[in-house]
Formats: sequence, structure tokens, C-alpha cells
Amino acid sequence: MEHVQIFLSTVSAEFRSYRDALRRDLDRPNVTVKVQEDFIATGTETLDKLDEYIRQCHAVIHLVGDMTGALAQAPSVAVIRHRYPDLAQRLPVLGPFLDPGAPALSYAQWEAWLALYHRKVLIVAAPHEGAPRDERYQLVADQRAAQQAHLARLEKVERYPEIRFANADRLAVDMLRSKLQDILALAGAVTKPANLPYLSIGELFKGRETPLDDLAGSLGPVPKSGATPVVARLLNGMGGVGKTRLALEYAWRRASKYAALLFVIADSREALQRNLAALCKDLNLPERGETDEGRQRDAVLGWLRQHPGWLLILDNIDSEEAATAVEALLPQLLGGHALLTSRLANWSGSLAALPLDVLSPEAAADFLLARTDAKRRKQADDPAAARTLAEELGRLALALEQAGAYIAQRRLGFAHYLVEWQSQRDKVLAWFDPRLMQYPKPVAVTWQTSADPPGGCCSAWPGWAPSPFPNP
Repeated sequence: MEHVQIFLSTVSAEFRSYRDALRRDLDRPNVTVKVQEDFIATGTETLDKLDEYIRQCHAVIHLVGDMTGALAQAPSVAVIRHRYPDLAQRLPVLGPFLDPGAPALSYAQWEAWLALYHRKVLIVAAPHEGAPRDERYQLVADQRAAQQAHLARLEKVERYPEIRFANADRLAVDMLRSKLQDILALAGAVTKPANLPYLSIGELFKGRETPLDDLAGSLGPVPKSGATPVVARLLNGMGGVGKTRLALEYAWRRASKYAALLFVIADSREALQRNLAALCKDLNLPERGETDEGRQRDAVLGWLRQHPGWLLILDNIDSEEAATAVEALLPQLLGGHALLTSRLANWSGSLAALPLDVLSPEAAADFLLARTDAKRRKQADDPAAARTLAEELGRLALALEQAGAYIAQRRLGFAHYLVEWQSQRDKVLAWFDPRLMQYPKPVAVTWQTSADPPGGCCSAWPGWAPSPFPNP
């Protein structure tokens, strides 16, 4: 076991909140995380002190935005040039910046180059265009150009932004799924229990930012005590509207806040008990070898009480029998958040429901365009065709995913798919690839069997209710 040292490199005026949130997420036994402000002294000392820490650390996380931050002073650079006479030889792209009177690099830019010189793990992350910035952010054309030139120099040594982030939560999730995992493993960092069935779909998750934010606000802070009653929320809506995907994206985006991410299919009373018991294996409990499901279930409930801060997703609660079993389970859960998904609209008053509607026309069309971008047969009218197809499919998340996967797998255009959908609907509906679609077969079957309900595409489906969430 090692003591791991990590350096977070960025311009605080632009990304201080991101950096500080990431620093908190990485805080754990045997891990030290430093930032530039920890080393600021005067004059020539700053770059010298930064170099000393980077030389000893295991990894540098480099967030590159639009601002350069303070430029390294000539005497400070002279110290580094004298200390490392082979710097230009090892990193030729730095040559123009090393001679007296040469253009200056910023301290933040130097942090990346020192990491490369010392052969440290360098993780480069850059924001999406619309990512929020901190209050002190200023867009200065010269600084933005300097940062783009900095990224271009990094590309010349085959260092590219491996993470593109839209917000602090997204940055934390992607960072903990990057090669940083291997670094943290050196510190003996405990891997949090997780059995989520699918990864995040990232930027393909369209039009649900408002429901995500409302869900987070409704659940509130993650419980820190095993004596705290569970906080449970219900996502309800028609089959295929995207309840399970919303629950999974919520889990991934806030993974760093929870001690465990657990997923249980609860489509019947028997399935609920069986799958709760099966968590013994995911939690590595001594009872995992037991044959008595009752004892395994009790062991899981005991673990939840002893390890507060978990998230439990109870999925596909679509029968009255399953709903009764889940409502009986909830009072036994202590110390975490429970997120339920169901087509049923009627529940007891103790359970707050958050109905989920179909996607907005803009979000549904954007999804189809993005999902098929690399593989569809493109036409000039694709944006309009995507919107037409989205409306034909009722703007249902699962219908859109099935269509996108089908189009991409067969290299079709939107118009060709629409013809097949209208003339050979049974054939199109019968196609299902769980790996490509990232949806479980039972969910797909639920949608397929009700793809053309009486009275229209959506309004007559069992359990459907209008959403209080405004369409984005």
C-alpha cells in the first residue's frame, strides 16, 4: 500500500468550484491532493515548489478551459531550465519557450509539461462549450487562443483531452472511471459496492436535466447515519418513457456522493426477495454462500444499516403485488436513498412520486441525430426527418433508442427506417440487441407489446400521467 499524491491543475478563476469538488471526492485515507495555491510563495519560488511536488506525485489532473492564469516569470523559468538541461530535448515543443525573452507559458500550463517531463500520469480534461464557469471567469480572446495553442502542443506529444465535462458532477464521475482508478488502487482505496447494469450514456442523455435536478433536490442530502429512515422517491410513467435510464444516469452522475450504488429488479414479490438476497454477492457478505434467501436478505438489510450513504434502485415495479412488497420493505431500510421506477400511478401517501413524461420534440430529435451520427446514411434534411421520426415514435426514450440502434446497425437513413416502421412494424419491433441498446429484454418487451395502444401512441397507456417537469 502506498501514500498516493495527486495534483489538481487548473485556473481557479474559471474552475475553482470544479476543482474543489473533485478534491473533496478524492479525499480518502492514504491520498493527498494538492492545488497550485498550496505552493504560491513569491517570485521564483512558485514554479520551483510546484516542480518539487509534481516530481513526487503519482498523477496530475489538468483542467484546460479558456483562461491561462498567471504567467510564469522569467527567473522562475530559468530555474527550471537550469535544473533540467535536457528539457527541450525531451519535449521539443517547449523549445520556443525556454530561451531568455521567449513567450511565457502560464503556471497551469507548466504543470502539465512538468508532469510529462517527470513521466507522471497526466489526465487532461476540457469543458463542453456550454459548461458553467465560476463567477471570476472572464473570456479574453488572447487567453482562449493561448489555451487552444496549449492543447495543440499537448496533442503533438499525443496527450489529448480524454474527458469532456459538462458540469462538476459529470467531471467527478468520468474522472473516477478513468485511469485514475489504478492510481487510487495503490493507496488501498476501498472500491465502493456497485452493481448498476449499464454505464452512463453521457452526452446521449438528452432533455432530462430538469428531472435530474428536481430528483436530486427532492432526495436531499445523502444520509450519514444508519439510524436515518430511508428517503424514497418514485419515478412513474408509461413503459419505455425512460424511467430506468433516468435512475441510472442519476446514480452515475452522483456516484461520488454515495457509499454504494445498488440495483434490484422488483417486478414481482419473488423477484424482489430473490434479488435483494443476491446483493450478498455484490456486497461480498459472508452469507453469499448461503442457500436460505431469508438469511441473505436479512444480511443485506443489516449491511445497509451499518453502511449509511447508499443508493438503492428498485426497478420495474409494475404490478400491484410487487408494489405491495416494496411498500412493506421501505420501513426496513435505514441510512440511504431508494429510487423506485414503476408504470403504476397510485401509491400510498408516504411515497412522493415524480411522474416522467416523454421527451420534448427538440430533445427527441437531437437524440436521434446524435445516436446515429457516425453510422446513418446522411441526407440534407436529416434534422427535419429526425423530428418527424421522433413524433412518429411518440418521443419515447426506448422507442428512440431502438430506432437509433436499428438505423446505426443497418446503416440506414431516417426516411428508410420510417418506411420500414410504417410498413413492417412487427419486423422492426421484433429486432432487439441488448448490447447495442443497453436496455434489458423485459423492458423492451413491455414497450414492444404496447407500441400501438388504443387511442394513440401515448395517452392511453396504463399508468401514464402527465409530468410536472417542464420540457427543456
